[in-house]
Amino acid sequence: MYNGEIQSFDWSTADIVKHGATVSTTITKKTTHLVVTDEDYRKNSSSKVLIAKDKNDVSIVTWDWVQDSINAKCRKNELDYVLSELPGDDVDNVDTNDANINPGKHKIDNTSESDVVIPSRKKRRAAKHVIEEKKMVKIIKKGKAPVDELFQMKDSYHVFSNTQATWDCLLNQTNAGTNNNKFFIIQLLESDSGGSYYVYSRWGRVGYDGQQAMSGPWSSLDMAKYEFEKKFRDKTKNKWMDICQDKSSFKAVKGKYTLLERDYGDDEVDILTKNNAVVPPPPIPESKLHPKIQNIIKLIFDVSLWNDTMVELNYDASKLPLGKLSKNTITRGYEILKNIESVLTKNDVGDLVELSNDFYTVIPHNFGFNKPPIINNIAILKTKMAMVEALGEIEIASSLIKNADISKNPLDANYDLLGLERMVPLDHDSEEFKLIHNYVKNTQGSTHHIKLEILDVFDIERQGERERYKPYSKLHNRMLLWHGSRRTNYVGILSQGLRIAPPHVPVSGYMFGKGVYFADCVSKSANYCRSHDNIGFLLLCEVACGDMLELVNSDYNADEKVKKQGKHCTKGLGQIVPDPKGAVYLENGTMVPCGKGLSSLDTDKCLYYNEYIVYDVSQIFQKYLLRVKFDNQGFY
Repeated sequence: MYNGEIQSFDWSTADIVKHGATVSTTITKKTTHLVVTDEDYRKNSSSKVLIAKDKNDVSIVTWDWVQDSINAKCRKNELDYVLSELPGDDVDNVDTNDANINPGKHKIDNTSESDVVIPSRKKRRAAKHVIEEKKMVKIIKKGKAPVDELFQMKDSYHVFSNTQATWDCLLNQTNAGTNNNKFFIIQLLESDSGGSYYVYSRWGRVGYDGQQAMSGPWSSLDMAKYEFEKKFRDKTKNKWMDICQDKSSFKAVKGKYTLLERDYGDDEVDILTKNNAVVPPPPIPESKLHPKIQNIIKLIFDVSLWNDTMVELNYDASKLPLGKLSKNTITRGYEILKNIESVLTKNDVGDLVELSNDFYTVIPHNFGFNKPPIINNIAILKTKMAMVEALGEIEIASSLIKNADISKNPLDANYDLLGLERMVPLDHDSEEFKLIHNYVKNTQGSTHHIKLEILDVFDIERQGERERYKPYSKLHNRMLLWHGSRRTNYVGILSQGLRIAPPHVPVSGYMFGKGVYFADCVSKSANYCRSHDNIGFLLLCEVACGDMLELVNSDYNADEKVKKQGKHCTKGLGQIVPDPKGAVYLENGTMVPCGKGLSSLDTDKCLYYNEYIVYDVSQIFQKYLLRVKFDNQGFY
């Protein structure tokens, strides 16, 4: 349908109908598009415009869209014709899920103390393309925080910082019910020469550039601070000076933006001289690592893979990129998921829509223009738990990189960050390698339909782990068992060890309670890997199993039962077990259950294959890291 007069346009209603459209003078359930002028849209000049803005299934476009679609004989992308919202700031009570794309032209008032609205580019890109582009942006950071990359004068301004705070904030707001998923950036910018200040804002739907505005320039820092504080309070109902030194004191207000906490660690920066000339980096020394170890370090410290993982998880890396995720953000995400779990399991009363909004606000997602899904069942909850877990591991890795020794070869420096006592590639003709090869060959489950090929095996030892394991090194029933994980997790696994989920993490998703899970079937553990280019990693660990609580069904409270009954671990009994006749015992008495799988007669067991769960990380001694090739692609 259309709004306003159409006589000034080249196409009549009859022409539009002739090309397959149905024209109406009112908005109905069947209405898909409202065609308006820029002025009608900005002024909300009719009830049709207001109704369409309130509906999520009506696209508001210009007459150019109609003409171009007819001329092209195909439906043009509506995102290229979306009009601008009010010529100014984002308005909290206006749904801006479509109002953040501004292809129009505005008169810019360059007078002092003015608000300048900077129109965004007309051609919009898919959300994932925006993120991919941001990977390639090189940030020149001249203060504690980088200037927003879309600020046009970033080469001559920096984010103002003093003893009170770094005057920069990233806000986020998600409302699944109204399809809102938007961000708001506020920065107080000071000229590099001093004496001139702007308050810069950018806002829009997550995953898109959105609109920009700046207030100033001011010669008075106090005036700029006042404008920043006013804008922050308008958007959050919090006082900037109350929270700027302690972000944890921020109080989220329903219907307002939430502050995202960012880590102001080092970004990738250019080294500048006083004349702003780029200093060439020193020559890179040769690596002292074995070539096979160099390859491992390249693979687990692959920043592009971290980025790909975040995009795959729908995480919006453009808002909290690598190195900016804080541990507090990860913890807060887990806490909200635990509250959702309490509602789903009927242990608590709560609003799942509101809790979902809270989660998406704290952990920004890129849904494009799709409506954020409500986390209303255990399956979605488990997916979001896996997401936050993966982000937590990436946060560990990206934080470690900041401490790398820049005088060394980058591979050697990253290897040092792992803090390993030892990493030595095994000779493929050695007895150790042959035993592990046999273990892999014999324990690939018939139900998994995958084939694993060993490329390399590394004898590893983490610093301090031998000493930590010593109290259990003589415990009976020690086994060499498999553990699989995403490739992005191995920086954390090797540097910090295998860890048990803390109390603020939901228990859903852990069949036998919170612990570290192992298997005697290699393909069972491979199910938890995500191969990239068909390459994945597996761990072999010596695990002190001792006395085991044997269970045929899942039990979220198994960890408590193990403790009460004086056991050492849980064993989830599987229907397919390694042939005990094929087991091999090492010199120290550790058993390697490398016999071929045998089907048991007991079909009441909920698992196909055995699982072993320990609840004390001191019972784990990492022994071998395997680089393996999968015979097919995807999630195993």
